[in-house]
Amino acid sequence: MNETLRTIGQEKMIASIKSPKQLEKFLQSDVTTTFLMMGTLSTLDRYVAHLKRENRTVFLHAERINGISLDRDGIDYLAKRVGADGIVTTKASVIQHAKRAGLMTVQRLFLVDSDAITSGIKMAKDQQPDALELMPGLIPSVIEHVAEHVSLPIVTGGMIRKPIHVHEALSHGAFAVSTGDERLWASQGMKEDII
Repeated sequence: MNETLRTIGQEKMIASIKSPKQLEKFLQSDVTTTFLMMGTLSTLDRYVAHLKRENRTVFLHAERINGISLDRDGIDYLAKRVGADGIVTTKASVIQHAKRAGLMTVQRLFLVDSDAITSGIKMAKDQQPDALELMPGLIPSVIEHVAEHVSLPIVTGGMIRKPIHVHEALSHGAFAVSTGDERLWASQGMKEDII
């Protein structure tokens, strides 16, 4: 396991940033990793540079970046020009381009029914991302099921609003939790209550 994943596993929390206001709140927290879910081709490099100056790890949510193509050239741009550490994506082709470009990869799976779970497990085994993000993160039995079938770190996200949600996800096999709820970013001081 690489150092970035080790750090995420120790912190148990990833900040999902959806607005510039949240970016500043993230920088005031003890959380060091973000899933950046905002930005355009003209603003992204500034956001990432600002975060990197503060020694933060930045995963870009590929589908949420306006103005960038998610082909080989677009992913190379995110890796070499923007300086991202990794990407979060639902697309298998983006995972392959990102791996080739040296980016860490998080495959996002939306678990809407049993077919989505089965095909998501298969895709994860085929693509071998660095981690999975299961959405929504409020289904402990599904987290447990997926954890039994893949040997990848599992992040859960979506609708995580309370410390008990974090605790349930972690106790059922999640490696970490991603959330845009800033109150939970500040909960690093009560980490013992969450774990």
